[in-house]
Amino acid sequence: MNAVISPNLDPDPEVIRALASSEDLQGLAWSIQVRDVPGQHVRDVAAQHGLTRTTTTPLMIRRPEAGAPPRQEHDVLRVRPVGGDELGLYAQIMAEGFDVPHETFELFADPTLAKKEGFTFYLAEADGELVGTGMAAVDGNLLGVFNIAVLPQRRRQGHGRAITTEIVRTHYAAGATTAYLYASTMGQPVYASVGFHTEEVLTTFSAPA
Repeated sequence: MNAVISPNLDPDPEVIRALASSEDLQGLAWSIQVRDVPGQHVRDVAAQHGLTRTTTTPLMIRRPEAGAPPRQEHDVLRVRPVGGDELGLYAQIMAEGFDVPHETFELFADPTLAKKEGFTFYLAEADGELVGTGMAAVDGNLLGVFNIAVLPQRRRQGHGRAITTEIVRTHYAAGATTAYLYASTMGQPVYASVGFHTEEVLTTFSAPA
């Protein structure tokens, strides 16, 4: 969650170097994140700070011409928005879905997040049990889809696709026309089936595990 991020396709290594030297990052796990595949100067800055592990994450976009996805009837899955009183549960299910310690997503348990304009948090239920999560971040007609997570024992049942489709359908109906998300290797074909296409990558430099 702690990162130096450049929004430019041609990031300035000196700006990244200055931000990377911030005292606010001292003692924290952090990363440098840039769009596309950066040049050697950015790589050198990352290496100087011990950030030698490189990963790339596909940026997938669903363009307006794709239109709104049709409503799908799910025999067992229910996707519903949650309020502040359930964000602790949301954070727990998301952590389990991503196979990380619960404290990784503690910040999402803050009940005040439910009052943030433009953000909607979702829980998915199947057969009376919670199976996954999702989040929508809306700015004008732009929809960001985040936190699509399915519990390990409930994967490969179409839940990730169903959660994504329902979030996109709901917010397109409310006025969104373009959606974007960052995909894992596992999720990339799932999102492609919902109309998303890979248009760019996010490169992250972090410390080795």
